[in-house]
Amino acid sequence: METSPNSDLVSKGEVLALIFELFPWLRQFEQASLNDYAKAAFSVGSDQSGCVARSQAMSLLRSRVAAVAQRQGYSAGAVTRFQAEIEVAPVLQCGPHLHLLIEPDAFYTHLFSLMGLRAHGRTSYISYACSTVKFVERGRKGPAWLHVDGDAVNVFGLSRSKMIPYSILGRNGCYRFHLQNVDRPGDDSEAISYLRDLLPLGEFQSAAEAIKAANLCLWKRYSESQVDFLQLDDSDVADLVADHLSDGRSWLRASLIEDRAFAMRLIHFIDQLADTAWRGWLKNSTHFFWGCIEGRLFPLWLDGRVLRSKETDDVCVEFSPPSLVEALRTGRIVPNLLLMFIVTSILPGVRVLGGSRHTIYYPLMRWAFCEALRNNHRDTQLLNALSKDERPGVWGHRIISSPCEPFSLLNAFSRGGIETLLGQFGKMSIIDACGPLSSFTQDPLWAELAVAYSSGRVGRQSSQWAFR
Repeated sequence: METSPNSDLVSKGEVLALIFELFPWLRQFEQASLNDYAKAAFSVGSDQSGCVARSQAMSLLRSRVAAVAQRQGYSAGAVTRFQAEIEVAPVLQCGPHLHLLIEPDAFYTHLFSLMGLRAHGRTSYISYACSTVKFVERGRKGPAWLHVDGDAVNVFGLSRSKMIPYSILGRNGCYRFHLQNVDRPGDDSEAISYLRDLLPLGEFQSAAEAIKAANLCLWKRYSESQVDFLQLDDSDVADLVADHLSDGRSWLRASLIEDRAFAMRLIHFIDQLADTAWRGWLKNSTHFFWGCIEGRLFPLWLDGRVLRSKETDDVCVEFSPPSLVEALRTGRIVPNLLLMFIVTSILPGVRVLGGSRHTIYYPLMRWAFCEALRNNHRDTQLLNALSKDERPGVWGHRIISSPCEPFSLLNAFSRGGIETLLGQFGKMSIIDACGPLSSFTQDPLWAELAVAYSSGRVGRQSSQWAFR
């Protein structure tokens, strides 16, 4: 009998049992309010290890945060607050892909983040959104689609041939908000007309730039909490990696790029996971960078001192700081997710919030990174700092499950919509708020992990779980 793509492969109870085993600190929140859990997710202190590599990485992250905030038009005071936030209370929401804020996957996660920020009286919110994703993720879901009043809306008015092969970060055209209702063509509905007035006019070089600009408009319209919002994506991470590679004091430059032995050890330890019960969660799909041609991404492989493609696209980049910086600046390469987490979290000591798969693959990234560090006495200080990190990765995406369309929900309130929603969801228990946990229960990897747990092959004592 075939399994429906929307049927559960593992029960919610089995998933929760495994989560509480792997993250025992979470058990105290089983019946706590969502407000309490959000407060804990955003409760973190700055690094006090005195690690030189970590301090330098944080300095570069602060500078890049400032540059992005300035580019987005924030005042000098707001820029300073963003910098202080990432250093004094280092938390980065990494759950949603780069969607419009009113897309449910993004909206309810940002609502959860606002709960945590408000609990600590913070006024700056920094979020990373992956833009190395295609316009369409499945069906009519993805950055190119939105549902308004139950109708499917083609955000950029693109044909499938313009969506399927490309990632939204590609600077391969001119993008503007068409908002085509594909279910009911014709004149705009009242809701779509109102949304059109809220979104920025004009054309953008990439869909990612368009979405980020739109999100600033939507945030200013609907967020009544006086929290400034800074959204980073992979183009910003590419600039951050280039900052590292241009700085002679950077650990990343000296130990990952110029000392190729470390890079090879890291690749080796990730490959080793394929022979464990953690197989499938973290793979070397590409070596540190993706090749990029007009938004089409393809893997690159470290071959001696060069990164090269194996496909028809003949791309070859020397694995050296100057060559990589040039390729990053021109968009020929893009950092992969592993490198993104190295420069935004692992090195600077920033807690990252993520979704159902992130909760597993991020600790495995840290394990592989730390195993690669062990062979070099120069990295003892960094290894010690990493071993003392408190809850470096936390489940903080898709905590709220709701069937309501956010845009319709917000517009149902004449005023105070966000505050009303924060009050309603914040009082719920985490078990009730998260609903059926479909992102866990319908995932084959979680089903396999649950079997491995029940047979004793996976647990909090697993060697690969040492740096969770």
